Amino acid sequence: MAYSVLPILDRQTGQVQFKFQGQWLIRYVDDPGQLEHLLARCARRPLFNPDSSELVLGVATVGQSQGRSIAFSLAKFPSLKPLTKLGS
Repeated sequence: MAYSVLPILDRQTGQVQFKFQGQWLIRYVDDPGQLEHLLARCARRPLFNPDSSELVLGVATVGQSQGRSIAFSLAKFPSLKPLTKLGS
């Protein structure tokens, strides 16, 4: 099942943020420039599928009122916290 979201995109880092089920999710896209370009051409609000971790855009296309669906795979954004601690 896909859920309607309103993503915020940082084109420099590829970070994508949106509110999902009451919490902010942070994900990463490998081609932020392409996502930005297609977000500007959306015919409907983007959909997020949590099972596949895809952001699906309905991009405006002649003859298709809902637009052509284009999916972007989103990855969990790398944590800025170190995974291990150095002992002293």
